[in-house]
Amino acid sequence: MRTDKKTTEDISQLTALQTIAQIYAQIASVRMQQTRKQVLDGRVFIREINETFEDVRRSYAEEVRRLNKGKSGKSEQITFLSHNGKSVAVLLSTNAGLYGAIVPNTYQLFLDELRKHDYEVTIVGQQGLSFYLVDEPDQPYTYFDLPDWGDSSSQLSPIIQHIVQYEEIHVFYGEFHTVITQQPVETLISSHATNSKSSRNPVKYYFEPNMERILIFFETEIFSSLFEQTISESRLAKYASRIIAMDQASENTKNVIKKLKFEALVAQHRFFNRRQLNQLPAIWHLGRER
Repeated sequence: MRTDKKTTEDISQLTALQTIAQIYAQIASVRMQQTRKQVLDGRVFIREINETFEDVRRSYAEEVRRLNKGKSGKSEQITFLSHNGKSVAVLLSTNAGLYGAIVPNTYQLFLDELRKHDYEVTIVGQQGLSFYLVDEPDQPYTYFDLPDWGDSSSQLSPIIQHIVQYEEIHVFYGEFHTVITQQPVETLISSHATNSKSSRNPVKYYFEPNMERILIFFETEIFSSLFEQTISESRLAKYASRIIAMDQASENTKNVIKKLKFEALVAQHRFFNRRQLNQLPAIWHLGRER
């Protein structure tokens, strides 16, 4: 039987837990709003800079064709960074918990693809690492730490230096659609040009000091920008997922508190009724004596 003291303690603890969940949700909401603008602006920037880069690569390919009198010059093979010919799977996870379903769902997508392909493994975030060590304790991996919030420029640099050596980088992260919808996705960052056609009219470029140095700069900066944008996308999805998780936790806690209060009230009525029943024999004997 639950005592009144035990019930009071449980209600007090659950009320504190509900308050914590509400605070976490409020903090996540503020961070989501701040990150959302950054992500939306970043999407436009990445799209525009990618189109410019593809224009430059096409210009280079045309120049190669002209110099070779129409021989070779495929833009799909244009890259000036050193690559090792391998592919890597990069999991963007979290250091802390309480981010809802998006973190384990993203990890599951990552793990499923790992078991289908010959990818080397890079994991960002302690949560993802703990999952991976349970499922693949004997497999090699490269790990990087990255804060869940705040300026992470200094921590991003070694991650980028590590993964830029790969021919193909498959990044697994949570993507924000709406506040209530976040999906685990895989995106490819490749050293090859995309097959998409630009909707813009062809642009004639003049290169200074030379085309190769311009392309090296573009490729390096675009790679970094794409990865940083992916990090921001991942954070946005995690904040939205935490809002949903904390709201659900707060509501569940509220329901448990209601149930405990109702049980306590029922117990009080039962105790009062038993006390009243116990008094009946004494009242009956008192009546007979009179």
